[in-house]
Formats: sequence, structure tokens, C-alpha cells
Amino acid sequence: INAEYGGVTAPYLLYSPHNFSISQSDQFCESLNPNPAEKRHFVFLMIISSWENSLRRDYIRKTWATYPWFWKNPGMTYSYKFVISQPDPKRNYTVSPTDLNRDDIIISDLTEHYYLLDIKVMWGFSQILQNHHFDYLLKCDDDTFVNLYRLPPKLLALANTEYFYGGKVLETHNWADEGIQYAAGSGYVLSRRALCGVVLAHSVYSLKTPRIPIEDAYTGLLNSRMGIKVTALKGFATEHESCKDFTTVVFHHINMKLFPKLLHAAVNGTHFC
Repeated sequence: INAEYGGVTAPYLLYSPHNFSISQSDQFCESLNPNPAEKRHFVFLMIISSWENSLRRDYIRKTWATYPWFWKNPGMTYSYKFVISQPDPKRNYTVSPTDLNRDDIIISDLTEHYYLLDIKVMWGFSQILQNHHFDYLLKCDDDTFVNLYRLPPKLLALANTEYFYGGKVLETHNWADEGIQYAAGSGYVLSRRALCGVVLAHSVYSLKTPRIPIEDAYTGLLNSRMGIKVTALKGFATEHESCKDFTTVVFHHINMKLFPKLLHAAVNGTHFC
């Protein structure tokens, strides 16, 4: 996989936007060779962050990203990486990050900008596919709290296919002259094989069609191109809408100072608010 325009290309795979299949995605997936010494995880968390948000990343490290959620089932493990980009030279930053040398961060050559988020996410997908073994990837943002304790039962109950894509399903929109449904970017899950399909579809689609600079909609479109339908997952909230339900998996738009309180509630099975 080669980086090109911050995206991903598969130079030896000559497919048109409407002429590739799951079998070709499987071939692509099997061609990837992450480090064999790398541990295989049940779920890998890809946390989209901004260059300057080191304090927010520290709150995540001290709470939900490192808590032993699967202590009852040690065979279920997880890991995480923050994905960030380069500082925007047009912005005047009031803080400087203090954690850029940590090994839980991967840094793209892109500039931090909302309208480059789709490319940043695809770049993160490709990096994690190349370097890590996992069954599922959960993409979320750094203003999200993730209750991983509630995640495995939902996946084990619903993911009866290797090509799984799920989250909170948003309304159908019309991009690229087709209607699509997609999972909200606050938090969605992709199986490894579905993720390979997304990266492959992006490698072709991005060269043929104008960009869709909305990362969750774009991910939904790429899954649709591969014939993978989004599955609605209860408990994936886009706002603080389910705070009275401790079975919620994903909370979005959360003040980082609430993370310790939410962790305590999740661990003890009490209401979040």
C-alpha cells in the first residue's frame, strides 16, 4: 500500500469503481503481512485526535483506553492508537502537545483540517491494517467515551459475517448520485475483512470520483461499493442521549473531565448521569 495524496493506492490492482468484489478484497487482505510478533486483538481502537489535543489524549489514556475491560475473559484483548496530522500553519495554537513521541500515536503527513478528515481516516485505516492483527476495528473520536465492556456481546450477537460494519445508522443522504446509509462517525465498528474492502474501494474510488469530505458518509459509501450493509448497533450514541443507560457503548461530545466519572459508572454498572 502506498500513500498518495494522503490516501491509499493499490498500484497492482487495476479495478474500475464498479468492477471489484469481495473476493478481490479478500485477496488484498491476505496480501497484508503485519508483524508476526504483534499480538492479535479482539478489537483495535482507532481514535481520531487533533495535533494539539494532548490533554484530551491523556484523559483517555488514564481512563477508558487502558482499563482492563475484558478481565473476565483474558482471551479478549484490545489495543489502541491515536491518529493525528500535522499542525495547520494558518492557525495560532495556544498549546503545544507534550506527547508526540509516545508510541500510541501515529502521525500522518496531512495538515489538520476538518475537510481532510476523510483522507486522514483512510490513512489511519491503512496504517493499522498493515501493522496490527485484530478481529474488529472501532473508529471513534477523542471526545468520545467508549464502554468496551458492553462491546463484545453486541458483536458476538450481531456479527455473524466476516464482513461486518455497524454503529448508529444515520439517515440516507445522496452523495455521488446514489443514496447511502452509514454509521455515525462518533463510533463505528468494522471487521478486519470489511476494513480491507473499504481501503481497497478507496484506493480505486478516490482516483475516479470527486472526494466526499465527510468521513463517516464516505466510509458508508465505500462499504456500499463492496456490497456491505451497515448494521444498527444499539448503544452507539451520537450525543449524551443515553446517559441514563449503563449499557451504552459509545458516548460522543463528552467533556474529557467527565471521563473518570463515566469510567466509574461503567465499571460499577450505574447510571452515567
